[in-house]
Amino acid sequence: MENEQSIAEIQQAFREYRANFKEPIASLWFGGRQGEIINKVHKALSPWNVGLDNIAWNATPKNLGELQITFGIPSLQACIQLGVGGLTLSAVNPDWSRATQFITLFQTGVDSLKDAVGQEFKSQQVTLAFHLKSGPKPFREILSQFVNSTALGGDDAEMFGVSVYGRDSLFLIDGSAVVPSGVFIRLVRTSASTTRFEEMAGTMYKDEKAVLNRLGLKLQ
Repeated sequence: MENEQSIAEIQQAFREYRANFKEPIASLWFGGRQGEIINKVHKALSPWNVGLDNIAWNATPKNLGELQITFGIPSLQACIQLGVGGLTLSAVNPDWSRATQFITLFQTGVDSLKDAVGQEFKSQQVTLAFHLKSGPKPFREILSQFVNSTALGGDDAEMFGVSVYGRDSLFLIDGSAVVPSGVFIRLVRTSASTTRFEEMAGTMYKDEKAVLNRLGLKLQ
């Protein structure tokens, strides 16, 4: 029963969104339009008080893959990175009580960058990773139901790990190298090129709840 589940104690969470363009935007980058792109995105991010000192670029790239402009959003510990081949949005230790703000920020970032570069996406992917502190029931005991420890010769194992790969998603549960007796969880989901980030975030939220449920935990 959900009301019997403990609240998950999430540590060192990381959320990331990646999108690849159908075609590299090298013609824009080397056509002198970086300023135009920066102005459009900077204006779109004004509600989050992104200043000029929060915008940076790699001054000494070794190859095209390292070319990028970064927009920092200190108020949410997030950043948006635009490269020749695509874009990345990430947030470190996001405050789950401000989920709506993160979703709005990410959707605004995606929309403004697509408009600025005039390029459609080829693929999109959302990743959520975090560590969990051990609850009332040891994680080893919980995870043992998902593996055949005898067949693996691991009856005396300190921890077990589980990974499931779907057509457009995966989740991994493994021992944490950071939190004693804890576990590390990684969720990944790919979506169609036309899917809105808001929809992707909603799907990832359901994935997160599902994997926590398997561990006898729930979100606050």
